[in-house]
Amino acid sequence: MPMRKTAAVMMFVAVAMAPVCLAAQDAGTAGQTPASQTAPQHFYRLNLVVKELNEAGKVVNTRSYFMTVGTEAPGFNVPQIIRTGSRVPIVTGTSGGNTQIQYIDLGVKFDVRNVRESGDSLSFGLRAEISSIANANSEVSSPLRGEPVIRQNSWDSAVAIPIGKPTVVSSSDDLDSKGKMQVEVTATKVE
Repeated sequence: MPMRKTAAVMMFVAVAMAPVCLAAQDAGTAGQTPASQTAPQHFYRLNLVVKELNEAGKVVNTRSYFMTVGTEAPGFNVPQIIRTGSRVPIVTGTSGGNTQIQYIDLGVKFDVRNVRESGDSLSFGLRAEISSIANANSEVSSPLRGEPVIRQNSWDSAVAIPIGKPTVVSSSDDLDSKGKMQVEVTATKVE
């Protein structure tokens, strides 16, 4: 008989303490978001367009680059990248009758990071680098006879753009002329 009384008392205590234990567990996880309540990941297609404009503001050249990006969980900061261009050989000297050459990467580089949705807008960090050899008729020439002048435009900024609307996110004067170079981005949700 005493064993049954002890078991009954222990069961009564366990049942009575269950709500207290559950409340303590809930308090211990307060402020934490369960995985089922985090925002779902969405994907967007980014159309990045590099535009060259003449001094009258007319577009004289465009190049388009596309990438798909995903919205990210906080703390997840892996850049999504595009690299396109050429490795151009530059003669750097001679040694023992051999020509010394160094290769320089020219072209377009885009890095997109920290993609977030905010209502009808998409925000992200954008790094863009566009490099090329200056025009032969450029006013600036290399102090070394016959060596090319490398032009480079570089931007690194946080941007917020409306979803579905082309938006100029950077613009700079062209050093070879009175024109400009711009980067325009359009984000379209992938369904």
